[in-house]
Amino acid sequence: MSVETPVLRRQPGLSVSEPSFQVRIGCHSAQIQPGSQLAHISPRLEHGSSFRGRHVSPNPQTDPSRLALVPTAGPSRRQPPETIDTIRFLQAVTASLDLEEVLGALNEFLHQAFEHGGWEYHGPGDDCRLTGGQSDRHRLEYSLTLNGQALGALRLMRGRRFSEDDQQRIEGLLALAAPAIQNALRFSHVNRQLERDPLTGLGNRRALSVQGEQWLADSVRHHHPLSMLALDLDRFKAVNDTYGHPVGDRVLCRVAETLMAVTRTADLCVRLGGDEFVVLLPETGLRAALDCAERIRSALAQHCITTESGSCIAISVSIGVATLQPDMSLDQLYHQADAALYAAKQARDADPSPPVQPNIEALR
Repeated sequence: MSVETPVLRRQPGLSVSEPSFQVRIGCHSAQIQPGSQLAHISPRLEHGSSFRGRHVSPNPQTDPSRLALVPTAGPSRRQPPETIDTIRFLQAVTASLDLEEVLGALNEFLHQAFEHGGWEYHGPGDDCRLTGGQSDRHRLEYSLTLNGQALGALRLMRGRRFSEDDQQRIEGLLALAAPAIQNALRFSHVNRQLERDPLTGLGNRRALSVQGEQWLADSVRHHHPLSMLALDLDRFKAVNDTYGHPVGDRVLCRVAETLMAVTRTADLCVRLGGDEFVVLLPETGLRAALDCAERIRSALAQHCITTESGSCIAISVSIGVATLQPDMSLDQLYHQADAALYAAKQARDADPSPPVQPNIEALR
């Protein structure tokens, strides 16, 4: 019985022997030779890191720019460690399509193979970052690629140098885990597409529901604040009726760009539909949420959409702000923000004299 595993190849310039795998299943074994499925597990060097063939020992009294790279002897024999049950490992890393669960299973087996203090994973394109444990002075980092697709980078950390045997064990497990990581990344990409508004690129209702419920649970568990902004463009229907939907779409896209520019990377910006937007602010209390709403209002007020006829369309919004209270659901938080938005629009309509100023209302 054999298990197909991807072949490891080093980056050009790193002289190691061409590896193959010997996979043991019970009393059977199979030699896996290089084939068409290539998994590149490439080391990435930085100060204070170590990997097989190269090692840098950090010294606080030494100028990092003068540190020498010291080759270590030993051929590359990448195979899963004998102490690891290969079948159980493959079952664990393929049991889920959730990237965090796949990496969690991988890290559990890595911890069995050798002792380490912490790990970090950076997804391709820097759109995902997962961490566990604690940072330490010696770091081992690999760039992962399978069949030409970048799978991100994995960094392992501990307080002492990684041995040759440690690195053989790590690279054997990474090679076996590469297809599972690739599948999880593809699944994540599909989910992101399902949670994205096609016009603006912001999140949609599904994204708000999925991410919002997670943040709500975290907020309740750790007693951290969570706030929401509900935004509505002022007199947007008149823009569509006067200038047409293509111009209206330009206005919506400009609003989306502004929201992304003004808010933090950790915040979630959502287009619910039409000219309705929501911004979910984790780790944010009422005062900070009001400040964010004012930054959005001020930034949008500086924009003007020019039509083909030369007309300039100013963008103004009304914003409602609400902060999570005890025993409040995500829907209740949204309804509170929406009620504050309605109050803001009423205040705007009560003073129709131009120029109409966007209003911000907040409900605790």
